[in-house]
Amino acid sequence: SPASGCREQDSNQEVRDLTRKVADRAPHFDLAECAFLELADPDIVEGGSKLVKAGATSLTILPYFLVEGRHVATDVPDEVAKINALFPDLEVNILPYFGAADGIIDELVDQISG
Repeated sequence: SPASGCREQDSNQEVRDLTRKVADRAPHFDLAECAFLELADPDIVEGGSKLVKAGATSLTILPYFLVEGRHVATDVPDEVAKINALFPDLEVNILPYFGAADGIIDELVDQISG
């Protein structure tokens, strides 16, 4: 799942930890990797390439952003296009960004209710 990246390494580690937790609860995915748009490694192309080299035949990308801004609308698709250019036979699916997920409203209501 790509995220923006931050100069604060603790925040980047938090994204890495979240990726591991999600991967542990999503056993239908054999491999998982987080990637960053900027300021942290791996970037999206490096992360995708790492998964392909580990045997992935398709990628499912979850942009970890709360709002649809330039990163979601332009930057992530641009980086995914680079992956497609490197691996033209690779199936790549970009999911809606995290903030657009159907369950996010219920989760927010649960947080404030409880």
